Amino acid sequence: MPTVEKTEGGRVTVRGIGEFGLGDQAEVSEDDAAYLCDERGDFERIDDVAAEDETGGDDVHQEDGPPDPDDLEDDAESGTLPFNPADLTNDEVADRAADIDDPATLRALLNLEEEQKDRSGATDAIEERLGELEG
Repeated sequence: MPTVEKTEGGRVTVRGIGEFGLGDQAEVSEDDAAYLCDERGDFERIDDVAAEDETGGDDVHQEDGPPDPDDLEDDAESGTLPFNPADLTNDEVADRAADIDDPATLRALLNLEEEQKDRSGATDAIEERLGELEG
């Protein structure tokens, strides 16, 4: 299994994979590695052989369990995130996302929306703004 490392942006929770901060590493499936490295772009694939040599064959990073969905909600309530999408309509999410210029913040909001309500209108709006920024 490939090992990936979080190399850009802030702390994120990736549904079905785990929570990551800068420098965190995890073994993931080939499909998850492709998603994290190619589609998200804030992870890099680490040479499996080099990671094994450095750790003596031990897991580089092992998740303690599934991420706590309340963590992202806490970020929104504490002001770490500009808003909690679950508190807004799809149109309000779109309006507020249009004013955000930080891809990491948009990714965190997208993950929060997916964890809470997973509304296509809200996720589409956030993904559209993210696409505008990442070109």
